[in-house]
Amino acid sequence: MLPDPLGALQGAVTPGVALQDVEDISDAVLLQAQWSGAMPVHRAVEVPGTVDDPAGLLPPDACVRLDQRADNWRAVLADVAGAIVHLRVRWGITRVSLVGAERAPVEALVDQLAAAARAVVALPDGTVRMRFWSSGLQEPKSSARTVTSPSWDEVVPNYARATGVAVTTLTSMTGLADRSGRLVLWHGAPGTGKTTAVRALSRAWAPWCDTHYVTDPEQLFSNSQYLLEVAGGDEDDDESTGKWRLIVAEDCDECLRTDAAQRAGASLGRLLNLCDGILGHGLRVVVLLTTNEDLGGLHPAITRPGRCLSAVEFTPLSPPEAQAWLGPDSPAPSGQVTLAELFAIREERALPAGRTLREVGGYL
Repeated sequence: MLPDPLGALQGAVTPGVALQDVEDISDAVLLQAQWSGAMPVHRAVEVPGTVDDPAGLLPPDACVRLDQRADNWRAVLADVAGAIVHLRVRWGITRVSLVGAERAPVEALVDQLAAAARAVVALPDGTVRMRFWSSGLQEPKSSARTVTSPSWDEVVPNYARATGVAVTTLTSMTGLADRSGRLVLWHGAPGTGKTTAVRALSRAWAPWCDTHYVTDPEQLFSNSQYLLEVAGGDEDDDESTGKWRLIVAEDCDECLRTDAAQRAGASLGRLLNLCDGILGHGLRVVVLLTTNEDLGGLHPAITRPGRCLSAVEFTPLSPPEAQAWLGPDSPAPSGQVTLAELFAIREERALPAGRTLREVGGYL
C-alpha cells in the first residue's frame, strides 16, 4: 500500500514548503514522500507545449488524488504503479514529476508519460515551438510558445541569391556533431529578413534541435548563471533526448562591436567561451546572433577562422532581383532595396513625411 503523504502533511514538518496556495500542495506531497524515505527516487522532465487534460496522460489504473485547475495553470496528482505522479501545465510547458521506491519503474513511467505528453502537444504544420527566456528578478524565467514559421523553401525567393544559398546550406543540416564552430552570425541592414530566416531555420532544425529565444541578450552574456541556465549547463535533458539547443539572440550590436570587450567587460568572453571554450564543452549548443552591424564593425574575436559555423550577410536585393520579386506590373527602384522596402512598395504604403524608402525597416 502506498504511503499517504496527504495525511502525513497534517501536522508534519515538511522542509522548505510554505502552504500558501493550493498549487503548493502537490509539491509538498512529493517532498514529504521523499523526506520520509518511503520514496527515495525522484525523476522529472519538461515537455514544451500545453496539455489541456493532464489526467488524460495517466494509465487506466491511476488513482487521482488532486485535480487542480485555474486560469493560467492546471495540475494532477495521482498514484500510479507504486509511484506518485505530478503533472503540471503552466507557461506553455508540461512538467512531469515522479517519486517512487525503485529507480527502474520510476524512470520507465516518466519516459512513458513524457512520450504521451509529446504526442498530445504535436505541432500543426507551419509552426515551431520555441522556449522564451528572460533574466527575471531573482532567477531566469522561461516559457514555451508555438510560433508560426514558414519553411525555408517558401521564403528563399525573398532573399538575395548569395544570402539564400548560405542559409540553404544551414537549413539542410541534420546535425552538428561532425562540424566545427558553434556560432552562427547573421549580419545586415534592418529589414533584410533576418527574423523570418530565424523562424525558418528553427522549423528546419526542429527534428533534432530545440530553439531557445533570449529576450534580453545583454543580460544573458553579463550573467554567468543565466547563461548556464539557458545553455542547459546544469541539466542532462538534452543529452538524454539527443537534441541540440539553438540559442537565438537578436540585435546584439552592443555585444559584438569592436569595443565590446572594453564596454561590456567579461560579456564577450563568456559568449566566446560558450561557443568554443570550456564553458560549452560537452554541451549540445549552437548560438545564433543577429546584428545590424557591418562585419568590419564587429570585434575580430567573433569572426576569427574556425569560430563560426556560418557567417551570413543579409544584403538588399539587386534591381533585377527586386524586379523579379515585384513582378512586371510594379517598377523596381534603381538601387538596392531591402525586403521590408519591397513589401512597402507592393502594398503601396505611404511613408511618413520626411522619410525615404531606405529608412523602412522592421522585423522580417
